[in-house]
Amino acid sequence: MKVLFFLIIVSVLNGACSRNIFSYEQKLAITEEYSTQEISFTSITDGIQLSGTLIFPNASFDKTVIIVPGSGKDTRHAHHLLAQEFLKNHIAVYRFDERGIGDSKGRYNETASSLQKDVISAYNELKNTTRLSNKKIGIVGHSLGGIASIGALSKGCNFDFLIQMATPVENNGAFLQYQVSTNIVGFYTVKGKTEAQVITFINTLRKAVQFDEDYQTSKAKAKAIIKQQNFQNGKHIINPAIIDLMKQNHEISYKESEVPILYIIGSEDKVVSAIDEIEILKKMNNPLITISLIHETDHYLNDISNNKNPSRYEISPAALDEIIQWTLTL
Repeated sequence: MKVLFFLIIVSVLNGACSRNIFSYEQKLAITEEYSTQEISFTSITDGIQLSGTLIFPNASFDKTVIIVPGSGKDTRHAHHLLAQEFLKNHIAVYRFDERGIGDSKGRYNETASSLQKDVISAYNELKNTTRLSNKKIGIVGHSLGGIASIGALSKGCNFDFLIQMATPVENNGAFLQYQVSTNIVGFYTVKGKTEAQVITFINTLRKAVQFDEDYQTSKAKAKAIIKQQNFQNGKHIINPAIIDLMKQNHEISYKESEVPILYIIGSEDKVVSAIDEIEILKKMNNPLITISLIHETDHYLNDISNNKNPSRYEISPAALDEIIQWTLTL
């Protein structure tokens, strides 16, 4: 079974895909209040061209957000409710088709490192776009998209603000231990192994992997650990996306950030621990980080009270209001 990793949610099961949109996405109705501009950019590392759309108010506006979804396949039509709310509040929105999706070239890639490079490239293109000169440009990163966004910040992208939605903060993929405990789709079930043994396996690999080594070197280490711990039934846990997560180290970027950051997460998130991540951020004592816990919401900040079972991107009104009001104060 293909791992759509990290969120450990199989995105393609949410509905079939057409060329330009998935069933969990929605095209916005562009009224006379708004205009669009197609903006493509080229990846800084491999020359792959990606395609996206800027939607902007015809009236005066001073901010633009780049919305970067989490793991799973997404087009420029993801996070439609969030995009719509930004536009209603005179904030322009840019979203792009991920690699190998929609009108973007290349092969689909599930790693945070690859997405980070595309975020950097998108930002560099937008800041040099005439229409956006003298406009503030911020990032809204969800989950994996949040990791890519904070990574881009650490690489010198001068974002004016950063919104992190349900994003792991802990270094070296430490949050994977929480995913083992929740195991929401059974991905971490390994025949003949207990939860504690699975966590031990993951932590052993986390300590062995080095951030500057290539995947094949990391994979060789994983094979040795599998043999050592008799973990052959757990081979499915090892893939490029998981290994890449174990190489992500961004705690220092949060702590030293001179850019305003809104960190927002749902109290019922089963993919990223709200308790663990908030505790780490609070200890950093960075006055530029605002922390918001939205009760009765899940990993997508969807309202799950009253036994609701919302589809992806049906972000709750409470979360929407928190994000918009914070952005408007900047």
